[in-house]
Amino acid sequence: MKKQLKYLATAGLLVALLLAAGCGDDAKDKKEVDKPDIKTEQKTDHKAKPVVVRPQDGKYYRYPSYFNDATKTPKITPEMVKYIDDFASTVEIHPSYKGKFINNSRIKNPDEKIHYISMHAIGPNHNEKIKFKNSKGREVYQQQVYYIYMQSDAATDKLKSVRCSIVEQNPDIPDGKTTYVVRKSFD
Repeated sequence: MKKQLKYLATAGLLVALLLAAGCGDDAKDKKEVDKPDIKTEQKTDHKAKPVVVRPQDGKYYRYPSYFNDATKTPKITPEMVKYIDDFASTVEIHPSYKGKFINNSRIKNPDEKIHYISMHAIGPNHNEKIKFKNSKGREVYQQQVYYIYMQSDAATDKLKSVRCSIVEQNPDIPDGKTTYVVRKSFD
């Protein structure tokens, strides 16, 4: 029995030495695992929402309620605001528009070179219930719409052109009339 214990102890010692030396298990087959690069590892917090800033309304213009991201709308500069204010203060806007133009301007793609700013409001004589025939025999309704179109350089936000107009159509002017209040190009 002592002999058997001696052989067993020797065998255990040999196995321990082989394991310590890396033999006996598949340590040769195992590859060393690279540590993750801490700089590129990103922790994602699924609960955190991105911060989105709503475009700011002006004295005479407002964005529709579905415009909720200022990065997707062209910037309105103080120079543009002056043209909007000058035009809006000279016209009477329909009560449903609460005295403001609707700014429907969007940046359609991030690479555009020119931003297009488009605003509109209806006047107090605008009435879709009053219909009449124009000279072409088409049935049209009474219109009074104010438009502001501007173009700005996308890189600098510098104003390139301004056009403020009034479009009217009523039984006295059946084929419509456009009056340009401001029409300027800056080069």
